[in-house]
Amino acid sequence: MPHWVIDIYVLLTSRVPIPRMLFLFSVITLSLFTITAHHQETLAQFGLVLPVMCALFGHVAVIAVKLPESLHTYERIGIANAGGKLVLICLAAYAGVMALPSLAAAQAALSLGIGIYLAMFAVVFYMFGDGDKIGWFARDWDDGKQNAANWNITRLVALILLNEITARYGTPFDWIIAITLGPIALHYLMYWTILATHPHDKATPSD
Repeated sequence: MPHWVIDIYVLLTSRVPIPRMLFLFSVITLSLFTITAHHQETLAQFGLVLPVMCALFGHVAVIAVKLPESLHTYERIGIANAGGKLVLICLAAYAGVMALPSLAAAQAALSLGIGIYLAMFAVVFYMFGDGDKIGWFARDWDDGKQNAANWNITRLVALILLNEITARYGTPFDWIIAITLGPIALHYLMYWTILATHPHDKATPSD
């Protein structure tokens, strides 16, 4: 049997994990923006940027759902009073977001945030060699961690480019779509690409 047939079979039959937190963020952010879009001009008079507020509430929902798991992780690695520190960090971040003067500033901050995470990820994985830091599926792939890390870097760069393109040429609605549906699409694209390029047994299966 040709190797490319086995490659396609592996790609089509491998289970892709559902990005539940991305879906939660997208549903809440899109729903809030759809419901409140007609108040955009009114809120702008008070210096409140509607798309940023919707994204902020979507992020709050994700933090609330992930809070027990996050606290358990922090306690496991030895961070004292993790709950209080996490709340303070979130409050400081949210205060900074609400103080942003415009949507353009929020878009620039998002690109900067992704860029910082990208740099931290690259340092932790490539310099310290800690494969478990890349998380979820790749932690069980001894020979695939490097491959997964490379494609995660590509995904993060694509997110920055998507944000910058919609920031320069799109409307606030385009930006909302980009930050909600874009990460989900790139998640699946990254995972399928990892499966397609991940070294696996290409020997013809026995009958």
